Amino acid sequence: MRFAVAEPNARIAMTDLVVVPVFQVGDEADFAPVVAALRDAGGLAAGAPRRGKVRRADPVEGLAASGFSARAEAMLPVFRQDGGWALLVGLGGADKVGLETLRRAAGRVASRTVEMKAGRVHLLLPAAGTLPFDDTAMARCWAEGMEMALSPVGTLKSGRKAAAAGAGARVSLVAARRRHAALREGLAEAAAFSAGCLLARELVNLPPNLLTPVALARHARAAARREGLSCRVLGPARLRQLRMGGLLCVGQGSANPPQLIELRWRLPGRHRRPLPKVALVGKGVTFDSGGISLKPAAGMELMKTDMAGAAAVLGAAVTAARLRLPIDLTVIIPTAENMPGGRAARPSDIITMANGKTVEILNTDAEGRLILADALWYAARGEPDHIIDAATLTGACVVALGSHFAGLLGNSAELIDVLGQAGGETFERVWQLPLVQEHRDEMTGAWSDLKNLGDGRDGGALTAAAFLSHFVADETSWAHLDIAGTAWTAKPTATCPRGATGFGARLIARALQILVD
Repeated sequence: MRFAVAEPNARIAMTDLVVVPVFQVGDEADFAPVVAALRDAGGLAAGAPRRGKVRRADPVEGLAASGFSARAEAMLPVFRQDGGWALLVGLGGADKVGLETLRRAAGRVASRTVEMKAGRVHLLLPAAGTLPFDDTAMARCWAEGMEMALSPVGTLKSGRKAAAAGAGARVSLVAARRRHAALREGLAEAAAFSAGCLLARELVNLPPNLLTPVALARHARAAARREGLSCRVLGPARLRQLRMGGLLCVGQGSANPPQLIELRWRLPGRHRRPLPKVALVGKGVTFDSGGISLKPAAGMELMKTDMAGAAAVLGAAVTAARLRLPIDLTVIIPTAENMPGGRAARPSDIITMANGKTVEILNTDAEGRLILADALWYAARGEPDHIIDAATLTGACVVALGSHFAGLLGNSAELIDVLGQAGGETFERVWQLPLVQEHRDEMTGAWSDLKNLGDGRDGGALTAAAFLSHFVADETSWAHLDIAGTAWTAKPTATCPRGATGFGARLIARALQILVD
């Protein structure tokens, strides 16, 4: 979609669709402002005469008779006198509208826009001060919700190549000229955040035969070229020089060799003070069969999503570059395919990690922590101020938090608070879980420095994070996001079709924004 701002005296009557937010007063819709807003937009179609009297029906009475209550996400299409349509969109009580309320309503509007084949859409914004946030946030949420709702699906079906639904529609946000600067700022932010999220969804939705570790590196290079990031890729030979036993071990059972992808964004120019240094690390297992500790066949097709952490940090980097954040950002993506080939690692193998610690492999399906551990060590070499990693790491986190929250663990209260705030604002919500010495001690091995599995099934998400903590210095600010339950949705939502959610891309990008403010 293409977004713009317009003044109220614009040629609204020439548009295919006029969208009007409607609020509740008590349990009923407040239609009087709606009628006033539509007065210059072609009006409503005249109602039928009553009791034989020839008179124009009261439009407020006509709307009230529709049964439309203006609850959040409810919609009512209304025919206009000029031949076009108005779409009333419920938002509930004005004082209770949140950022996600707007995104979801916008997503519903986007879907209806496609159904109605509307090419020109005017959104009549509520008066300034009506909602409990500013115009920049309002514009960002409307555009984000509409863009995310129309993620392309089915692009690999035979026949004509599927185009992004609604891509050609032009949406104008209508408000007084004095509000335009803030609205344009919000639209620019929405474009950046949506781009990162949609890239993450696109990558996670790809099948594993098309997204091998080498192919993921190719996609990362292409994104870097488009957005002005630097990119380099380390192959097996260089990984052996770095003694990355974890990443090499996980990938050795596959015909597709492991890679380490490194991207860099640094705002060009001279800076009066040092830029904040942040490293992002994303798990990139492009397919996880479990290795020798083979997963059950049921549901294994979803193991193509095991690189959602990599997609999230790549999407966040794209957003950071588009926003031109004043930050020194490094993105590290360890990527491998975990397969049960003849060279695959075996339970009881002991490997040496890049930091020199030895690890006994008790279960080859606990592979994500092995590649992340090497990548965390590599990221820490640059002495960043903060490290954030994202990974579909444990089924235990799904059991604990379900599909609406990501697990958040780390050693920095400041960074955890930032991610919590960012999660609330983007509605990519996180829930802090404990990281304690008892769990760190549980990962000590009998035959090696560490083992890759805890003593039992209890607290699996906690012991996995505890394992990672052995590869991050205590003085380094670090947070770990377990997005296993949030990376994929089996049911479509207002802002996401069935499939990859892109979870983490907007969350992490917003956290970066907060860190540089």
